[in-house]
Amino acid sequence: MRALLVGTPGRTPFAGHFRGRTAAGGATIAWAGRVRGAHAPGEAWEAAEAARDALAGLASAVAADRFALVDAAWAALRALGAADLSALLVASDADGVVVAACGLGEVRADSKVAVPAGHPLCDEPGVRDRPGYFHPEEPVTDWVGVPVGLAWRAETLTTLCGVRSPR
Repeated sequence: MRALLVGTPGRTPFAGHFRGRTAAGGATIAWAGRVRGAHAPGEAWEAAEAARDALAGLASAVAADRFALVDAAWAALRALGAADLSALLVASDADGVVVAACGLGEVRADSKVAVPAGHPLCDEPGVRDRPGYFHPEEPVTDWVGVPVGLAWRAETLTTLCGVRSPR
């Protein structure tokens, strides 16, 4: 399971992007996001590094439960104070999967629309006080967030998300 985010068209499609994954006991969380993507490359890189650092210690900080991991991720991202944050969080444990997001126009599961525009999970950038959750029923390998204002284009998943290797 991995979380990916579509890049922004232009010369620096992945400015401010961060992505990662960690596990604690039987729970795993994967994330992808963008912060300060419209700023200068150095500022975008610093903001993305701060987000990576904030999320890196999640597994050691909370109990091994998918909801606890997502709540801890939101707390870490909220502490950054980024009003322009777009993020996709996907956590799983033995009881299921939960998907949470901010700043996304839609969420795709293995290239198919799983959460369409207009769904309560999709909203403007920035972390809300009470982010919503989506509970998928089918197992999915790749979760892809499409930031607000962007559209899914016909290119392959790897091109859209900057992935250079299959796993």
